[in-house]
Amino acid sequence: MARVYPLSSHAAEAWQAALNAVLRGEVILFPTETVYGLGVDSARPEAVELLYEWKGRPREKPFQWLAANVEQVRAGSCRWDDLAERLAKAFWPGPLTLVVPAGEGTIGWRIPNHNGLLEFLKQLARPLIATSANLSGIPPPVEFQAALLEFDSRVAVALDGGTCVAGVPSTVVEVQGERVRILRPGAISEEKIRDATAN
Repeated sequence: MARVYPLSSHAAEAWQAALNAVLRGEVILFPTETVYGLGVDSARPEAVELLYEWKGRPREKPFQWLAANVEQVRAGSCRWDDLAERLAKAFWPGPLTLVVPAGEGTIGWRIPNHNGLLEFLKQLARPLIATSANLSGIPPPVEFQAALLEFDSRVAVALDGGTCVAGVPSTVVEVQGERVRILRPGAISEEKIRDATAN
């Protein structure tokens, strides 16, 4: 059973417990401004493998990487173009996932607009690999109890943040040079994406 911490009281203690769990290679359940997520340390490949197994997710579908700031994103990307920079300035922190070249493939980065989570990411000092707290093919949960129902016996720490504010997953946008492609519609409309990238 997960150790459950309500964020409405003793939030600092709750996030510290989550940080300790992640550093031990365990999986946490946490709120963002969009939906509830599962997260693991990006330095722990065995924990990432657990996420794939739990969700029944194909290995060719990579997870999202959550960062504390743009500097972390630039450091983890092999190419960070002007277009990506403009989108980051327009929508981060916020519900935009930017897919950019990294290594031999790509990484989908996001800086969440959630104060507690941002502070947690600063303390972690490296990216958190994350995915929505649902099985593949099932809508992501925006309520804590719905998220906990599926993963209570698996996660080490579960943070109860009530109802997620946006309640809609992030918009996923791929950026390659001057080319922008929306991979998944979400909280930010296509119109706003186009406006932010217009010359």
